[in-house]
Amino acid sequence: MRKINNNQKTTNISITKALGWLFALCVILIIAFLFTSYQVGPVKKTRGIVLLEYIGLIKDERSNEELIKYLNSSDEVEQFEAIAAIAQRRYSPDNAQALLSYLKSGIGTKRVRNIAVWALGELHAQEAKEFLYSLIGNENFDQYEVDKAIKKIEGKIPKPFWRR
Repeated sequence: MRKINNNQKTTNISITKALGWLFALCVILIIAFLFTSYQVGPVKKTRGIVLLEYIGLIKDERSNEELIKYLNSSDEVEQFEAIAAIAQRRYSPDNAQALLSYLKSGIGTKRVRNIAVWALGELHAQEAKEFLYSLIGNENFDQYEVDKAIKKIEGKIPKPFWRR
């Protein structure tokens, strides 16, 4: 039988402590990442809140009617927040039609209109497919987002497990 000397015990304890501290540091960095601001155009939101709303752990208390009203606001932040909240909800014809009307009206900045295209893809709004096909080649819209939204609607990109 082999004896373990004190140096080996100390080394084993030091490695365990180092791994513990590394784990604690990773947890702190993840929490800091989730609760720091990020920029979407001129709009700042908190990552952690957006993530929790998106996966359905917390719910936006505003009604669909309120969110649809905010789409016609002159404030870009209100438009962005309304579109993001609509995208996180279950599909409803009213929400999809409101986003289509918003896009057809031409109000809002290019950034916010691209977010509305993304939201239509997130909702898998079948009635938006024809309109999205008409946006192909339109330089006022990000073609990557248009293509991705069409693929989501057609089912080529599956819904995440929490949206099924």
